[in-house]
Amino acid sequence: MDNIPRGIALTLVSIVFFVALDSLAKIMTQTLPSLQIAWGRYVFSVVLLPFLISPRLLIPALRTRRLDLQMARSVLLVSVTCAFFIAIRHIPLADAVAIGFAAPFITTVLAIPVLDEKVGIRRWTAIAIGFAGVMIVLRPGFEERHWAYFLPLGVAAGMATYNVLTRLVNRYDEARTSMAYNNVAGASVMSLVVLLLPGQWLPPGALDWLMLALLGGCAMTGHYCLIHAFRHAPVSALAPFTYSHMILAMIAGLVVFGEVPDLWTLAGVAVIAASGLYIFHREATLRARATGRPQN
Repeated sequence: MDNIPRGIALTLVSIVFFVALDSLAKIMTQTLPSLQIAWGRYVFSVVLLPFLISPRLLIPALRTRRLDLQMARSVLLVSVTCAFFIAIRHIPLADAVAIGFAAPFITTVLAIPVLDEKVGIRRWTAIAIGFAGVMIVLRPGFEERHWAYFLPLGVAAGMATYNVLTRLVNRYDEARTSMAYNNVAGASVMSLVVLLLPGQWLPPGALDWLMLALLGGCAMTGHYCLIHAFRHAPVSALAPFTYSHMILAMIAGLVVFGEVPDLWTLAGVAVIAASGLYIFHREATLRARATGRPQN
């Protein structure tokens, strides 16, 4: 039975942990290489994985019917994490998060050829307006922008592809299998990266190790809360609350890093959020019509 208030509460708690993860990563980029920070996020997530998946289910969780899709998803997520951590070393946290919220627009576009979904003129219009919001944040041509501003666009494209592959792999595997592959493959890939690439490892101090462990803890706790949120409420009910991530990121940027968003950024965030919320609303409406159930 749905418990929408509990689902909303868990979604908001998960976002608090994700913003804490982003903020910790940005703080750590001042002392450690970004790829080493990504390594710590995945390695300590694996250490904490038994708290999310029962130890007796860990090995069975790694049995997949679509190893190709699971590995592709995992590599994409690792790449996205690395790109985001590199970006927030150089640009405001709120800007990186806002641009990354182009992912739902790209997901909708990719779902057409990959999942054979239909997109009507209303959602195409919302997608176009959403990308206009991203351009407002980026402001290409109006002023010189740091190259790192364009990394979150890659993050959005990677997350969109990841989302589509997740929808696809959910037809074959359970959620715990996808969670296990994300973290185990991520830790393996990043261990190779920091080992083989020069300059991507500095000896961490005691505080660095603690913060790396906190990164893994924030990531796993955030995902744990989000998984349980979707057990209590449908995606259509929870999706609007995910946009509080942008608001909390702006607050964290202001309080922790002294990053004051300008009016253009605020306007872009508003346009991105409004367009994304409309797309979620429209998709929920169409699903309700297709199943013959009234929309809540």
